[in-house]
Amino acid sequence: MTRPPRLAAFALVALLGLVGCVGTAQPSAMSGLTVTDAWVRVTGGAAEPIAGYLTIANHGGSDDALVGASSPGAASVAVHQSSMDSSGMMGMEPVARLDCPIGATVALVPGGYHLMISGLTHPLKVGDLLELDLVFEHGGTIVVQAQARQG
Repeated sequence: MTRPPRLAAFALVALLGLVGCVGTAQPSAMSGLTVTDAWVRVTGGAAEPIAGYLTIANHGGSDDALVGASSPGAASVAVHQSSMDSSGMMGMEPVARLDCPIGATVALVPGGYHLMISGLTHPLKVGDLLELDLVFEHGGTIVVQAQARQG
């Protein structure tokens, strides 16, 4: 009768290990890039665009750049930068590439660089996951699962 408790304990440890992987991608073997803390804001509906945030660390031997992004759960994903104009109005504009220099950590955060995600296939609620496929100039594509959170 000791087998069921051991099996249950093993299953619990395996499940906890998977939960810890949400929002994190392992380093790309070729590039040394890691992506952590991926999350998106909860939506009010699938028609509303949402913002996505994450952190990119470049532990590799050469500079790289985020040059594109997509998601099977959205029509489009683009890198944007928030900025304030001379009159104090906040705005945002698309960015064609986001440099990730050697040894640097680049954070996509509210009020700065972020992912603008449009055309969701379904609304997201707290705890839901959205796959983000991040395309790097030299490091290839890194896939992360971004967790939906309250903003």
